[in-house]
Amino acid sequence: MKIKIRYNNEFQKLEVDRDEMWVSLSLGSTEGLTDSEMEKRIQDKFDEMFNRPEYNNWHRHDRHTTGTATPRRLDGKRGFVQASDEESDEPATNTIDLFGDNTDTEHRESQYEYEALCDLLRKRLKADQAELLIQVHINKVPKQEYAAKLGISPSAVSHRLETAEKNFKKIFPTSSSFRLSRGF
Repeated sequence: MKIKIRYNNEFQKLEVDRDEMWVSLSLGSTEGLTDSEMEKRIQDKFDEMFNRPEYNNWHRHDRHTTGTATPRRLDGKRGFVQASDEESDEPATNTIDLFGDNTDTEHRESQYEYEALCDLLRKRLKADQAELLIQVHINKVPKQEYAAKLGISPSAVSHRLETAEKNFKKIFPTSSSFRLSRGF
């Protein structure tokens, strides 16, 4: 029998033994089937298993991609593309997202951590000391900018910061590598 095989988006015909193909594709019993029906089932099973253009295109595109590589678009350029057609809300058809995006989850977790830390500082320290530590150490606001915002000198901010850090160390004498969600 002749079987059609897809190679580089073109079909080629190869001569194969029908009975060997039947067995190798595990198609079961041949009882009650004519030769043409057997050949059709062999070709259908072979198409299902090997002549899938979507799988072949994906495999050709993805076979050298690692889990840490930057995803590629179908046109070969690197980077995430979340573009959509202007006429519809559906994504553009020339893109493929190879990696799941969990940046939203990471952002939410970091926001929860930030809020928990700020609440903890506000509970344990005086309000002005807690705000000073939050702004200078967590939000990375420069001392000069914070001083200008309060209308005081930068040296006053430095002295207040030293006092706030001493009080913080009294309350939290050792540091922990655990996240706040696990307790302190």
